[in-house]
Amino acid sequence: MSFNHIVIQNILRDKWTYVSYFLSSMFSIIIFFLFSVIVFHPNLKSLDPDSTLGISLMLASMLVYLFSFIYIIYSIRAFLRKKTKTLGIFMITGASMKQIRKLVFRENLLIGIIAIVTAIVLGLVITPLFLMGAKVVLKADTFGMYMPLQAMGLTIGLFLILFVVISTVVTRFINKEASIQLLKSDTVIEKPIKPHYVLLVLSIMMTATLAYLLKIEHSIVDTLSVLYYLLFFISILSTIYLVIAQGFRLFLKIYEKSPAYLQKTNMLLASNLNAKMKSHANMLFLITILLSGVFLCTSILFSSYYNVKKASEENYPYSFQYIADPKADDNMVKADLDYLEKTLSTVQAHKYYIEFKSNEDQRIGYMALSDYNLLQQQETDLGKDEFIAVAGSRDVAPIINTANDLYINSFKLARTQEQNLLSTGFQQSYFIIPDDIYDAIDYPVYKTYIYELDDWTAHTELANTITSDIPSLPGERYVTSKIDLYDTEMFVKSVMFFIGSMLSLIFLSAAMSILYFYLQTTLQQEKEKYIGIRKLGLSKKELATVIAKELAILIFVPFSIAITLLLITLLSMRTMVSTAFLQVSMASSFCFFVLFLISYLLIRKSYFKRLVS
Repeated sequence: MSFNHIVIQNILRDKWTYVSYFLSSMFSIIIFFLFSVIVFHPNLKSLDPDSTLGISLMLASMLVYLFSFIYIIYSIRAFLRKKTKTLGIFMITGASMKQIRKLVFRENLLIGIIAIVTAIVLGLVITPLFLMGAKVVLKADTFGMYMPLQAMGLTIGLFLILFVVISTVVTRFINKEASIQLLKSDTVIEKPIKPHYVLLVLSIMMTATLAYLLKIEHSIVDTLSVLYYLLFFISILSTIYLVIAQGFRLFLKIYEKSPAYLQKTNMLLASNLNAKMKSHANMLFLITILLSGVFLCTSILFSSYYNVKKASEENYPYSFQYIADPKADDNMVKADLDYLEKTLSTVQAHKYYIEFKSNEDQRIGYMALSDYNLLQQQETDLGKDEFIAVAGSRDVAPIINTANDLYINSFKLARTQEQNLLSTGFQQSYFIIPDDIYDAIDYPVYKTYIYELDDWTAHTELANTITSDIPSLPGERYVTSKIDLYDTEMFVKSVMFFIGSMLSLIFLSAAMSILYFYLQTTLQQEKEKYIGIRKLGLSKKELATVIAKELAILIFVPFSIAITLLLITLLSMRTMVSTAFLQVSMASSFCFFVLFLISYLLIRKSYFKRLVS
């Protein structure tokens, strides 16, 4: 019998242990492959790699691979824990550590290669449907099927390297003494969680302080830069773990002193939780972190869709805005306007003509009150020595100090308007003044032609045509369109949502896989324990009750903590995301709750069946 034959027979004889490891690895590879199919799609070749979107795609690819690396390491370690008795038997029968490591290395590498090949084949089958879905999400005109050779090469190369590296490194942690000890794992008792309430309070205080600095003291955050975010991330993880571990310990202490402890099977449940307190706390922590990633990705990225239209209107208030520079050629301006009139003749458009004069050195615009009223569709009155200060850029307060102004230095401020009047950034501020004062100002005149379309979000193709045919030319004309901006931003948000969806899918599958591995590695020990307890008179119904409550804790406690963290995060970011984030978060949370409830029912039934078989 050859060594490779032993490897294959070892896999076949314990196939269910290997199947769980194989499926988790294959799923990670499929997600990465499908993500790579999008990244290398011909439609995205024109994407600037140095743009925000290009960098986001690159970072997301690295994040997906990094997470797959960590996830597969966890899967291998869980797999090795499940195989401990088998390895111990090999050692007792005379196998050397070199042979054991060689056996494990070849098993992992073989499963890894099979997982890669299977993932590529399934990925190619799924790709056409996946690209159809991506076309809808990314709102692309054409996003058809192609032969993803680059994605295949990258996936095979990176994951082959990953399995070789992980299989080599992980096998170094196997040693004879530990394996023989774990062969007698029935006698191993977990160490209890020690009380660290002072450390918990300090961790919470540190996290709260760092969060306060992020919200208020931006100068300190900018100074510390990457170090601050690293400390903040570590602090959050530490706080979450301490809250879960110490909270779990405190809950059990209080529960054991309550009247409910002596009722029905609660004593057995509490005893079981106490016996596995540390491993349960670790499991709750891991699943909480993964679910938090899922909820944040879906809620924040999806809620950003609701803000695109509003943000586009705040940056560029009109469907089309054409500003002729004072030095522009009149024939060019006339030709451009004739083109606009002809192109927009097929749609319902409201047209406005206004002008403003600009102090070009200070980039201050002066507009007649009549033109302002025309744009605002209202009747505002001003005194002879009054003016209105209007913002020139989004989220930048208008200038109100006119002490050094050549024309209105003695005027009184009637009111301010925070919303920019024309395209953001064209002027620092606009001063709205009486018509007669405006006529007396001797500054260059910028003629402005505005077109506002009904149902403007439906005219993205028209906007792309116009902005392509008459682009902005500094010193001659300035053309902006909120429709074009909206279309661009929606594409960016769609790609970001796609990235978030991929990450969410990985996080969610990892959470379920980690729970599955945890139950698998403790199944035999739990089975033997409950066989002994049933001999003392425990019925199947009572056993089912204990199992149901324990699984509910492992599944729904992390879910509740992750939801709480999501709400805290979104409330702290309410000024940065859409006001619709709460509705989106509640809807997505409800969907995930239903998914988790179904998973809980299936896992409970399957686990109980295997436990009593």
